[in-house]
Amino acid sequence: MRLMLLIAATSTLLVTGAIAEEEDPFADAVEMRHGLMLQMATDLGKVGAMAKEEVPYDAAVAGKAAANIAAVASVLSMDQFPAGSEYQKATDSFALPAIWASQDDFLKKVADLNTAAATFQTAAATDLDSLKAGMEGIGGACAACHKAYRQPEE
Repeated sequence: MRLMLLIAATSTLLVTGAIAEEEDPFADAVEMRHGLMLQMATDLGKVGAMAKEEVPYDAAVAGKAAANIAAVASVLSMDQFPAGSEYQKATDSFALPAIWASQDDFLKKVADLNTAAATFQTAAATDLDSLKAGMEGIGGACAACHKAYRQPEE
C-alpha cells in the first residue's frame, strides 16, 4: 500500500511539474532577465540620486554601483532572451519580437551598453561632475535598447 501511495504521489508531482513547465517554458529566462534588470535599476537609482543631488555624492557607493552595472551588462546575451520568450507569449515578458528579428542590432545595443558601463565605472567613482556626465552615456544606452526592444509597461 505504501508503495502505491509513493508511486501515486511521485506521479502527481511529475505530472504537475510537466504541466507547469508546459504552461511557460520561458519562466526561468524571463525571471533571470528581470533579476538582472532589477539589479541594474537598483544601482542606477543610487547613482541617479547622487546625480540629482538628492543624496550626497559618495565615491565608494558610486563606484560599487557602477561596477555592478558593468557586471550585469557584461552577462547580457541571447542566453537571457531565448526565442519564444517575447511579450504576450511568455509570462511577464516585455521583450518585443524585434529582438529576434533584428538580433544583430540588439546585440550591438548590448555591446553599446557594455561600453557605456565600462566608461561609467571609471567616471562614477571620480567625482560628482564625472558621475553626472557618465549618467548620460549609460542612460542613453539603456533607453536606446528599451525604446526598440521593450514593451512599455501599462
